[in-house]
Amino acid sequence: MLGHYVQTGLRNLRRSPGAAVLNMLTLAIGLVAMVTAYAYTAFLARADTQFPSADRIHLLTMSYTSKDNPFPNVRSSANISVPEQTAAYLREDFPGIEKIARVLSLQFGTKTMIASAEQAERLTAVGVDPEFLEIFPLRFVAGDAATALRSPGSVVLTQEYARRLFGEKNPLGQHVILQNAVDAAVTGVLARLPDPSHMGHETPSARLKFDALLSPDVREAILATTTMLPQSSKAQAENWFFSSATTYIVLPEHGLTARALGSQLDAFVKRHVPPDRLQAVTEYSFGVVALRGLLTERGVYGTGLSFGDLLLALATLVLAVACVNYANLATARASARAREIGVRKAIGATPRQVLLQSLVEAALLTAGALVIGVAAFLLGGPVMRALLNIDLAPTLFASWRAWPFLLGVVVAVTLLAGAYPALVLSRVRPVSAIATANVTLGSKLFSLVLVGTQFAIASLLLLVVTFVTLQNRELERTGLGVAEDPLLLIENPAVTKVDAATLRAELARVPGVTGVTEVASVPWEMTLVSTVNSSPDPTSPQHHVIQRSVGLDFFGVFDIDRLAGRLFDSTDLPPPGVLIPPVEPGFERKVVIDRAFAAELGYATPEAAVGNAVYLFLSGLGSSRPPPKEPTTWRIVGVVEDRAFSYWGSGDARAAVYHLDPRAQNTVVRISRGNVSGALAQVDSLWRQLAPNVALSRRFLDDIFNTAYSQFVKTNQLFGLLALMAFAISVAGLCGMAALVSARRRSEIGLRKTLGASTAQVLKLLLTSFSKPIVVANLLAWPLGLVGARLYLKQFLNPIPITPLPFVASLVVTVAIAWLAVGSQTWRAARLKPADVLRHE
Repeated sequence: MLGHYVQTGLRNLRRSPGAAVLNMLTLAIGLVAMVTAYAYTAFLARADTQFPSADRIHLLTMSYTSKDNPFPNVRSSANISVPEQTAAYLREDFPGIEKIARVLSLQFGTKTMIASAEQAERLTAVGVDPEFLEIFPLRFVAGDAATALRSPGSVVLTQEYARRLFGEKNPLGQHVILQNAVDAAVTGVLARLPDPSHMGHETPSARLKFDALLSPDVREAILATTTMLPQSSKAQAENWFFSSATTYIVLPEHGLTARALGSQLDAFVKRHVPPDRLQAVTEYSFGVVALRGLLTERGVYGTGLSFGDLLLALATLVLAVACVNYANLATARASARAREIGVRKAIGATPRQVLLQSLVEAALLTAGALVIGVAAFLLGGPVMRALLNIDLAPTLFASWRAWPFLLGVVVAVTLLAGAYPALVLSRVRPVSAIATANVTLGSKLFSLVLVGTQFAIASLLLLVVTFVTLQNRELERTGLGVAEDPLLLIENPAVTKVDAATLRAELARVPGVTGVTEVASVPWEMTLVSTVNSSPDPTSPQHHVIQRSVGLDFFGVFDIDRLAGRLFDSTDLPPPGVLIPPVEPGFERKVVIDRAFAAELGYATPEAAVGNAVYLFLSGLGSSRPPPKEPTTWRIVGVVEDRAFSYWGSGDARAAVYHLDPRAQNTVVRISRGNVSGALAQVDSLWRQLAPNVALSRRFLDDIFNTAYSQFVKTNQLFGLLALMAFAISVAGLCGMAALVSARRRSEIGLRKTLGASTAQVLKLLLTSFSKPIVVANLLAWPLGLVGARLYLKQFLNPIPITPLPFVASLVVTVAIAWLAVGSQTWRAARLKPADVLRHE
């Protein structure tokens, strides 16, 4: 029986090849989206499966909230940084843990300098406990993993950096200088880690990035070379608010479970964190997260979903549009098959047989569409690599689970898309179908609902694309400002042993350099938020502000306009020999604020803010000393125009405060656009003179901006591609709807024209009938679009306002697209001659 249904289905499809191809192609578009989303989630699900104990490896997480700072240090399992000493206490308290190892960070946001006898580079280095290579048996191309990090003064390099530093020489046993001060020997070379993995620098999906692994003693020695961090991790002993270790836990196959361990961590906190430290926080807790779930963290774009979940949800919407489209087109085509079905039922076919025949035809079309969709997915690999930064093509069939998934998709699409037209055909009455060729099948209202559903989803995606695009343009506008001269950032931490004042003076003499300043943190890579009070009273209103530490001439180099007061000058620098401005009670620090903060403080004009102050109450969480009882005063000496140096907002912190900071490690050079190449050559030559054994780390700020901005561009492109798919399917469905409606209303049109209606009036009537479900669909999509826009925009430092314009534009665009889609068929129907219609009637 099934073979007969298949043969009959193929014969019916050959009779109407145009409709069959259109149905197959529109289904294929939806299936491409679904296959891509599945391949992405399957890719992440394979993360770290190359490690034998991957299912038993967990990471410790920490969360706390300071009483005087409402911003949580950690609020999700995605933050995997905990205090260094935690691992030792875990070993003591939980002997059932099979293995524990730490990855110890160095300097946040900066790379480590490393030099061989021939070459200097900068890379990302981390300290690791020797047990790390037992938990993660990484593949070595040189050296022995069992002993590589057990000897003092050891460093393990990736293959890429071993080649950069030593060329074709054997790197084993070679000595390198780290941070221009610490000597270490190369004891191993790592092969490229397979992707996906949560670690490594060569894998695009990595969260824990590194180019070199250091033995703990090397890391300790490196920390002792910088004044920005404590002299060593020992100085941070028992500081439970300084998080610098990623702690891995291997649980036994039988015994202690992750749930059991997690339930005992509150008691662990009470045993080891001093009570006086806990009094400074409203919440302090540890947690456990599975290694396999690290790459599928939830909470992207302000939702409770992971990026994979979001991609699957959007792909499901596109596929739903394709299913609705098939139902509409198949129903429209069913009218032409009414007589055939009537004859079949007259000679004995049952409604059940007609229904099954229709579903088999839908299954054949879905299977063909899936083949086309998979082929398009494989051929579109470069597009997906550009959007998602990973190669998904090999992932789809990497596991046997793909086959049940694809089979399930075929079954689900067959039922969702084919159920309604199959039901319509099964209910054809033989007498009516044989008596007339133009039988009206299906519910007119339900057809309108199907069209409306398609355009509601398409309109929702269009709204998402519109808000993402507008926000991206705002990021571009507020990113680098309007300055035409490029800005060059040079990393110059203290360990380079290049005096900042000397570097500034020498750079100022380079032809083409028009300005030099410093910044403590790299724009668009790090944001520091502080909580200040409007008066010395600790109960006074609090304000959350972005704190930016800068050097002299900062505002001139960045073209930030002064609105009131003055800017920083040399008199604002600390006394000679004092590198870090004091924060003792009573100390007054000069600050410049932006227009937004002046307004937030309630001043009517920028001039009114000058001379006033805000007050910082230090918590003391990051120090072994108790917090001071008196606040530090921030005296406002100037107000400048707003300028964004970050994308992301932090709570409700939107305004900025600028400090003059002599410790700022990043030099920013403004170069005349007419002499960029010459100035760069001079800068490189100058650095080689000042620091011959240290690799120069320089980047243009617009490159830093574009690197950070690229993620938003890719998000926009991804949403735009999905919206385009949905609209393409919807337009095809509307064409089917137009054919159905035109066929149904031939008699009405002929009668109206007989009674004197003009072609223009009939055209207006038809376009209005097509527009109504689309207008209703837009109105239904608007609330969801508003919710999505708010979730997306609230995470930005400078979100665009939500105005009616995008919603109105979405309505206009969708109606215009609909009119273009049905225009030819509507015009043809409106020009019908009454005599031709009535003759057939």
